[in-house]
Amino acid sequence: MGAVRVGRGEWRWAAGFAAVVMAVTAVPYLVAVAAQTPAWRFGGFLVGVDDSNTYLAKMGQAARGAWLFTPAYTSEPAPGVWLYSFYFLLGKLAGPDSAWRLLAFHLARLLAGLLALLVSYRFLAEFLPFPRQRRLGLWLTALGGGLGWLTVVAGVPRLMGELPLDFYSPEAYTFLSLYTLPHLATSRALFLLGMLAYLRGRAGWAGLAWLGVSLIQPIHVLTAWAIVGVDWLLGWRSVGRWPAARRAAAAIGLSAPMVLYTVAVFAFEPVLSAWNRQSQLPAAHPVHYLLGYGLWALPGLAGWRVLRRQPRLARWCLAWGLAVLALILWPVPIQRRLLEGAQLPLVILAVLGATVIFRQARRWLTPALAAASSGTAVFLLAGGLWVAARPAPPVFQAADQLAVLGWVAAQPAAVGGVGLGAYNTGNLIPAYTPLRAYLGLTTETVAFSTKDAQVTAFYQVATADADRLALLAAGRITYVFHGPAERALGDFDPARAPFLRLAFAAGDYAVYEVHR
Repeated sequence: MGAVRVGRGEWRWAAGFAAVVMAVTAVPYLVAVAAQTPAWRFGGFLVGVDDSNTYLAKMGQAARGAWLFTPAYTSEPAPGVWLYSFYFLLGKLAGPDSAWRLLAFHLARLLAGLLALLVSYRFLAEFLPFPRQRRLGLWLTALGGGLGWLTVVAGVPRLMGELPLDFYSPEAYTFLSLYTLPHLATSRALFLLGMLAYLRGRAGWAGLAWLGVSLIQPIHVLTAWAIVGVDWLLGWRSVGRWPAARRAAAAIGLSAPMVLYTVAVFAFEPVLSAWNRQSQLPAAHPVHYLLGYGLWALPGLAGWRVLRRQPRLARWCLAWGLAVLALILWPVPIQRRLLEGAQLPLVILAVLGATVIFRQARRWLTPALAAASSGTAVFLLAGGLWVAARPAPPVFQAADQLAVLGWVAAQPAAVGGVGLGAYNTGNLIPAYTPLRAYLGLTTETVAFSTKDAQVTAFYQVATADADRLALLAAGRITYVFHGPAERALGDFDPARAPFLRLAFAAGDYAVYEVHR
C-alpha cells in the first residue's frame, strides 16, 4: 500500500471541525453550570449520571493515594486490582477536591474528543482518496447516528421495548463518547491507530496501540483481535498465510497481557465475579440495527463496488463487518461493548457510494445523508439543554446534601468505612467521600436486589431494631444517611435510635454515626 498524504490544509480543516464539534458538546454543560442556584449544584453529568458518578469515585481513590482499584459500590471488601488506569491517572492529576476532579474529567473529555476525531480523519483518509469525501466521512463519524430519532418523533421511543441503539451505545456511535466519556474517546483513538498500523504491516506498533487500549477498555481489544482473525481467514488464498499469521500473532501477543489479567480478575475474584454476572449488556433487537445502520446501507452497497477495486482495503472493511456480526451473536453478557468502531466501515462505504456512484445526485444526496444522520446528535444536545436549564435531581444535587457529604469526606474515620442510604444517596457516597456504599449501582453492588430490599426495610418504621442492627453489622456500616430519598422509603427516625448518633446535619440532610 502506498503512503496516503493528508495535506496541511486538510489537517487545519479537520482540527477546526473537531474543535467546533467539541465546543458544541460543551454548551449544555456550560448552561448547567450557569443554571446553578444556592440550593442546587450541577453534578457534572447530563447523560448516564449513575454510571458517571462511579468514575468520580475511581478518580477519588487515586487522589487519596491508591494505585489499585477497589470496588466502592458494595460493602464486601476486596483486594486492589489494576483496573481503570485512565481514571486513576486523571485522579492523580486532579487531586482530592471534587470540583477539580469534575473539571479534569471534562478537560479530558474535550481533549480526548479532539484526538479521536483527528485520528478518525487520518483513518478515513486511508480509504477515501478525496478531501471532500474525508470531510463527509468525518461529519458522519462525529455526528452521525441512525434513524432512532424518528421513533422519538413518532412517539414510540421504546420500539420493541428498547431505546434506539444510537441513544445509548457509544461503541456503536462516536458522538456519544464525545459527549459523555473521555476514556471511550481515548480508547477509540488508540484503537484506530492500531488499525492503521496493522493495515500498513506494522504489527508491532498495532500491538502497542492495542496494549494502550487494554489499559483503558480491555473489551475493545477483543474486537480488534476478531477483525485481525477474520482478515487473516479472508486473505488465506490471496496472501502468504504464514507471514500474515505471524503478523497477527505479534499484534495479538503484544496486546494480550492486560486483557488476560482482566479476564482472570473478573473470573476469580469473588466480588468482581459477582459484579460481572450482574453486568448484562446484550445485543439490541435486530430492528434497532436496521434503524441504526440502514440509512447508510443503500449508498454503502454502491460504495462496495468502488472499494473492491482495492482488495486489501475492501477485505479489511469486510473483515470488520463480519467480525462485529459474529461478536454480537456471541452468547456473552457484554455483546454491546463489542461493537467498538462498527460505524467506521459503514461510513467509508456510504461515503464512497454517495460521492462516486451517485455523483449525479450528489448535490442533494450528501447533504441529506449528513442531515438525516445527525438527528440523534441534535436530540441528545437538545435533551441536554433541557435538563441543564432546570435544576433537579439527578443532574443537580442539593447543596445541603453536598455539605453533608463534604463533612464526611473530611473525617479520618470515613476511610475504609461503609455508608448506608437510599439508592440515589448511595450512588453519590463513593463519588464524594472515602466511604464505600452499601447500595449504589445496579451492576457494581453485589446482590443488588437483596440489598435494595434490605435498605427499604431499614427505613420503614415497622422494622425491628434488632433487624436494623443485624444489617449494620453484616454490612460493616459506619455511617447512616438520612434525607428526602430515605424519607421516601419510610418513616424511621434515626434520631430516636440508640445505636445511631447524629454526626452532622444541613437542611433536610443528615448523617449518623453507628454505635454498636
